Amino acid sequence: MLYRIAADEGAEAASHAVRLVDAAGVHWVSCEPQILEEAARIKAGGGLSVADAWVAATAVVHDAVLVHKDPEMRRVPRVRQQVLSG
Repeated sequence: MLYRIAADEGAEAASHAVRLVDAAGVHWVSCEPQILEEAARIKAGGGLSVADAWVAATAVVHDAVLVHKDPEMRRVPRVRQQVLSG
């Protein structure tokens, strides 16, 4: 999200977006060994980019529901998912 804002609207807008996300109480996830290992397993299964495998692994490790519109994520059935329409 932030890279799109920076590319489309500039660095100042991206910095503002970070402050808004922080104010909303979003939990930032860092590079954790469990996520790295799970992402490697998911990526090895095929069909996802490294970035998507990382996102899916983060959901698995944190037992979170992945909310998305990406049909490729359906290739990872062990991720709890809520698929958005549209």
